[in-house]
Amino acid sequence: MTVLTDRTHEWADDQANRPTYRGRHRADGPALTPFTALSQTAAENAARTGAIAVVTSGMLASVFAQTAHTAPAETHTQATLANATPVSNTVSNTVDSKTRAGFAENLVTKVKVTQNAEFWAERGRVAVTPYAETEEGIAEAKAKAEAEARAKAEAEAKARAEAEAAAAAEAAAQAAAEAEAAAEVEATAAVEEVSAEASDLGQQAVNLALEYVGVPYVWGGASPSGFDCSGLIQYVYGQLGLDLPHSSSALSTSGYQVSAADAQPGDIVWTPGHVSLYAGNGMVVEASQEGVPVRYTEMWQSNPVYVRVTG
Repeated sequence: MTVLTDRTHEWADDQANRPTYRGRHRADGPALTPFTALSQTAAENAARTGAIAVVTSGMLASVFAQTAHTAPAETHTQATLANATPVSNTVSNTVDSKTRAGFAENLVTKVKVTQNAEFWAERGRVAVTPYAETEEGIAEAKAKAEAEARAKAEAEAKARAEAEAAAAAEAAAQAAAEAEAAAEVEATAAVEEVSAEASDLGQQAVNLALEYVGVPYVWGGASPSGFDCSGLIQYVYGQLGLDLPHSSSALSTSGYQVSAADAQPGDIVWTPGHVSLYAGNGMVVEASQEGVPVRYTEMWQSNPVYVRVTG
């Protein structure tokens, strides 16, 4: 770089005309010039500071980037560099205090240069590796990916387990419902079967009892020669293979109770002290009292209990 300004000419003339008092007391040595100071400064300070400021007559000319390979053409001792004229003497006459403070804060080394001074500096590339490409970054990204993979696998496993549990519970509930429905159907079928059998059995009992209509009433009788109320029922069911007691009170517990709406032929109609055989449609077959033979008549008991006999 070459720095050329009008103030540089003035500075050179001023230096040429200014008397020197220290030179005659020193030993002979190489001539001290602003360029000499610049070279020395670049060689000794650039590697540490990384930059050097070039100033002419108090005006900032440029800033150089410096590498460790840069070195001046010839070297001088630190004592020679110390004898260079400080730039601050000139700067104080040309800039204000604020600018001087900026120079003092930002510039590392300040020297004066001649009008035809040149300075060469190497410039190199600086490689910057992103954090993601460093070993730490790669390890951190790998750990993060593994953690995310584990979390995803755990979430998927949990979802599968919950789905399987829900499916199993649903299947169990469905199986229970089907079993309950099957049991209900079976129970209904059994009741219907029992009802059919009872109905058939009861109708047979009624048919037999009707054959003995007109047989006289006999207290304690349980044969075609004479019947009382419980003897008639015991006899006809005995003919069908059932052994029933000869007692009206005992006959009330010889089967299971049904409602009047569900009553069917063959059911025992019980009231305290008397029993008869229900024949359907509100009619009964009975041996009611002495002097009145077995008869087929309209049911006359009030609020009786219906007992169904089963085989």
